[in-house]
Amino acid sequence: MTIPKPVTAKFTTAGFHRDCLFRFANAAKTVLQWIHCHFCGVSFNICRSRAPGEPDWAKWDYTGSHPDPELEFDDLDLDECSRNGCGVGVRYPKEEDNEAQDADYIPREDEEDHEPYEYDSDYESADDAMNVGEDDGWNDGDGEEDIESQWYRDWLLSSAVPQDLVPGEPAWTPPLHRDRPNEVVFPLTSGQLPEGYGPEQLEHIAGPTCTGSNAYSGHAISMEAMRGCRTAQFLVHKQASEADWQPDGLDEDWELSGDWFLSGLCDGTTSRDIDYQTVYPPRGGLDQLEADNMNFEPEYTDSDSIGMPFHPWCFDIFCRQSKVLFNHVNISGLMTWRNAEFSYEDFHGFPRTRDVLDGREQWWRHNHGHEYLAANPLYVPNLERLLFAAVNLEDGDFTPDTGAFDLSRRIWPTETPSQARPADPLASLPLELRLLIVGFLGSRDIANLRLASRAFEQLPVSLWYRLVRDEMPWLWEAWDETECIHVPSIWTSVTGTDVQMFFTRRQRYASALSDMCKEINVEDAVDSLLPMPMTAPRQLRLPREQTNWYQVYTQIKRHWGQLKGLQNRQRIWRDVEGIMTLIQKYTCSID
Repeated sequence: MTIPKPVTAKFTTAGFHRDCLFRFANAAKTVLQWIHCHFCGVSFNICRSRAPGEPDWAKWDYTGSHPDPELEFDDLDLDECSRNGCGVGVRYPKEEDNEAQDADYIPREDEEDHEPYEYDSDYESADDAMNVGEDDGWNDGDGEEDIESQWYRDWLLSSAVPQDLVPGEPAWTPPLHRDRPNEVVFPLTSGQLPEGYGPEQLEHIAGPTCTGSNAYSGHAISMEAMRGCRTAQFLVHKQASEADWQPDGLDEDWELSGDWFLSGLCDGTTSRDIDYQTVYPPRGGLDQLEADNMNFEPEYTDSDSIGMPFHPWCFDIFCRQSKVLFNHVNISGLMTWRNAEFSYEDFHGFPRTRDVLDGREQWWRHNHGHEYLAANPLYVPNLERLLFAAVNLEDGDFTPDTGAFDLSRRIWPTETPSQARPADPLASLPLELRLLIVGFLGSRDIANLRLASRAFEQLPVSLWYRLVRDEMPWLWEAWDETECIHVPSIWTSVTGTDVQMFFTRRQRYASALSDMCKEINVEDAVDSLLPMPMTAPRQLRLPREQTNWYQVYTQIKRHWGQLKGLQNRQRIWRDVEGIMTLIQKYTCSID
């Protein structure tokens, strides 16, 4: 792979009109500092607070750095924190700091009564398909960890905070989150900080019901579930590349033949009034570029000179829908729409869910209960296991006509002869007509029909395949392989921090090898020493004839609150559907 020489994009006019941002702001409009994903409308500058037991680097602020401890407490209402079960972690505990032995410690009345959250260590799902335990097959090995492995993990969890070196979302997520040894957390029972400590020694630990809006709580969403929430990528016109754009071995097919290409990645974005976006690797020769959700001065600035920002996962959802609708990744149509509706009013007028609008303030507002907005919609923890549980590869008796219900637990009450039910007029219908009837009904109507008529007491599992496809069009795991041939981009499997650390290391290796060994091919040597770790993730496809679609449908519905990534996928899917309609509008008008 070629290691490109980075250059900074030099735009004709866009770079010289940054001051127009302030002239543009007036009493009627508030221009936010930060850009957002152009597909889903959510900020890239997402924050997280850690839960007890998680490592220090499981929390980060808007810049991706470890929060300043003194500023952290300035914005807190300690009385509110005490009501929400928040605690105070001690960064440098003293020997006598032991909550369990503290004579002054009074446990909260509701401490043992609150419902466990999805990622609490004692959380147990209501269904085996979602159980996550140390000895149920989720972890490799025999469930008993040797002492050296324990020491190694303890060392990893107690190492220096990665944000001190490379600010941003952590490049590594531990497989077990609740395993931090010797942590001291005091409950905020009186709205007062522990005596004998300064703010720089303490850390706010969000409680299960914390309503703080400066970060999403580790109680409500895991690091694994929100991996990639800060990663930004950009569509850039090839005219912006002074290096005369060339393929680099990481290209998508449409990049080779089209006018636009994907930039490198960055963790979070810089403020509009500060600097360009710095990306890794410098694809197209660009390590810095300008990107925005609006063109502030279209009379002076060519819209093609401004990159389009998005989450790689949102772009992946666009690619899937584009292939289904247009049979190709319609980048030209996407940018035609973007350039046609590229004003302040257009971006803020695009219809989005209320949760997104409630979060869109000068600094992203992390509202309690809206954590799903930061969840990865492509790689959803526990989803694959839930879906695989519905596949019957070894059951030779299973067919799509297999009944969905266990009739040994009948829904009909025992009747005496005097209470005999009236004749069921639907009972005489042949099976073909009964299936035709339910084929026009939704899930709620089918449930009511089963209660009303014994003729519909048993239904085949294949019926729920239609319901999955109709009600969950975003569940591409249920698609037939011929519907959409799609392999996720390698950029969906890494974060901005991952890529920055990897390519910085490659450049350091290349520089050292160039100085030491003049005769070798540096690129080949670096590829051998530090091969690309990014690979296209494996795609799960449910076999239509061997899947219990009733189980798929009901398990997703039952565990919807835990599947935050699927919630976000549904939201983004609907936004992209609206964009597809607008692409058709503008491309048809051009034709």
